[in-house]
Amino acid sequence: MRNKKFYKINKALAILLVLCFALSVTAVSASAHDSSNNGRNDGGYNDGHEKGYEDGKTQAKKDCEQYGSRDNIKKIPSPHSKRTWTDHYKRSYKNGYTSGYIDGYNQIRYDCLK
Repeated sequence: MRNKKFYKINKALAILLVLCFALSVTAVSASAHDSSNNGRNDGGYNDGHEKGYEDGKTQAKKDCEQYGSRDNIKKIPSPHSKRTWTDHYKRSYKNGYTSGYIDGYNQIRYDCLK
């Protein structure tokens, strides 16, 4: 009788140990995937940077024609976002848009000021 109890307890512990191991491996691989992006390589940042870069270049061309070398960037416009985007994607998109806008604007304005 004592032997059967011991066998059942060992079997239950072995199953629980395998289950815990499987869950921990799954959680580690998922968190490693998320942290490898560092918030900059995800689609939101890249998409925002591309859009901001193009918008910045367009605005800089207009400013160059209108003001020449007198004025510089005054305000970065807020990017448009969709309701279906997650909060993380919106934040990342906005950061990328701002960075891209400044990069594109500065490139064209530098050429204008030469």
